[in-house]
Amino acid sequence: MAEKDSLELAYEVADRWHWFYKKGLISRRDFLKAVLVSGGAAAAPIVGACSPQPAAPTQPQAPQRPAKDTISVAFGSDLPNLDPHMHFLRFGIIFHYHVFDNLGVRDNRTLRIGPHLATSWKPISPTTWELELRKDVTFHNGDPFTAETVKFNWERITNPEQKSPQRGNHEQIAGVEIVDPYKVRVHTKSPYPIFVERLQNFQMVPEKVIKARGDAWFAENPIGTGPYKFVEWKRDRYILVERNDNYWGPKPAFKYFKYVVIPEVTTQIAELLNGNIDVMRAVPTDQVNTINNSGRARVVSQRILRTGFVGLDSKGRTVPSPFMDVRVRHAANHAVNIESYIKNLQPGGDRTPALVNPMAFGYDPAIKPHEYDPDKARFLLAQAGYPQGFEVTFNRTNASLLPNARLVFEAMQRDLEKVGIRTKFQVHESRAFTDMVSQGKGGPMYEWSWGYYSVFDADGILWDMLHSSSPFSYYENPELDRLLLEARSTLDEETRKRLYSRAQQIIRDEAPVIFMWGFHQLWAVSTAVNWMPDPDEIDKFYNAKPA
Repeated sequence: MAEKDSLELAYEVADRWHWFYKKGLISRRDFLKAVLVSGGAAAAPIVGACSPQPAAPTQPQAPQRPAKDTISVAFGSDLPNLDPHMHFLRFGIIFHYHVFDNLGVRDNRTLRIGPHLATSWKPISPTTWELELRKDVTFHNGDPFTAETVKFNWERITNPEQKSPQRGNHEQIAGVEIVDPYKVRVHTKSPYPIFVERLQNFQMVPEKVIKARGDAWFAENPIGTGPYKFVEWKRDRYILVERNDNYWGPKPAFKYFKYVVIPEVTTQIAELLNGNIDVMRAVPTDQVNTINNSGRARVVSQRILRTGFVGLDSKGRTVPSPFMDVRVRHAANHAVNIESYIKNLQPGGDRTPALVNPMAFGYDPAIKPHEYDPDKARFLLAQAGYPQGFEVTFNRTNASLLPNARLVFEAMQRDLEKVGIRTKFQVHESRAFTDMVSQGKGGPMYEWSWGYYSVFDADGILWDMLHSSSPFSYYENPELDRLLLEARSTLDEETRKRLYSRAQQIIRDEAPVIFMWGFHQLWAVSTAVNWMPDPDEIDKFYNAKPA
């Protein structure tokens, strides 16, 4: 271990002197001299510890950095567990894509779901889909992937006793029939138009292992069929996985992928510029120039399928809420200058006047957003019985996915206060905040964003955020419930567009949230790595390559 640490120190010192040289801060002569001196000093303990006899004279050589074998990525929080069926966190979805495989995966050129563990699929009736499966796939422990695996996974996730947070994503599944070892038929309760979309973000887990070792063991020792296999988990520090050399598909270029937990953005940036991590997400816009000018990393932008908003408790789930009055909800929307936030505090964004992201099927461009109108906001508040305004708690998370989240919400706070809505921030740890919101304790006002589980369909956000059956819904409207159910119960695309258009008009008129925007996200990527993000917001680091 001493030798490894010393060599790493030598490499680090050499890199730092090289950075000064590239910036023109020292001469080439001074750079070479510094590297030789500092490299020798770092290596001195190795000679003393390992060689009692004087070493033979050799020509001095600068240390040679070994080939990069690890891609390290910063994430704002740890995961509650490593079972892909037992939480719904975006960071977890990203991690699980590296250890587990899905039946289908999105082709980001066409934005359509393409084959993966399932090689093909087709509807053979309005409520039955037939899937052909790959025949050359094994789990990391050697267990085969078969039709039995697929049946077990669907039954596990839809079993009420399992209490999977993802059960709602598959509640339309009525049963799975095994046709042969590599073919299944999936029966749905009604026509299910987003069935194919649900083939992704549905990771396959091994039946035999879970039945033999139990859910608790598996939650800390994941076994999948994916391009990486689990090595170790140091809670609140990192998760390490190693390349699966027996993978059925293309092998990752990096031997290791390291999920590094770094809650503070400033620390993420420092670690990036020091070479300790290779990628960070949600770069603050005021740090773009610093990163780009460092010579150590670059900032890349991507439009993604995530919509941000501020939830308003119109049900009174937490406490009696001023936002139970629709006039107050409209007042809040007229009070905030969304266009200004996008222009001045964001790397860009797409207005979402009825929550639906413009990239999603069913988005209606005819729905117009609330205009910025503080006078109208004050008028509506007075009409609702709040001529002097009111004070309300605004719950937030310390690990927001929104770029410049603090600055955005502070600007929103100032705008709301101008019309009389005085907000008091309460900041919560990410995992606790997610639980709080899903349990109905997020109100009266809370920060939120939703990534649709990468379902490029209006259903991916409207059902999860606004249908009265969802644990995330702070709104209830029987007409909206009916429209959303009807839209997910027909395969006819024109009918579905019509239903979603009507649903979006209701949402705009009822204003159950402060409508914000679809994200344009920023990543910082080390110059040692070639990688670009995808619009589905699932960062696939198995596609990365050393620069």
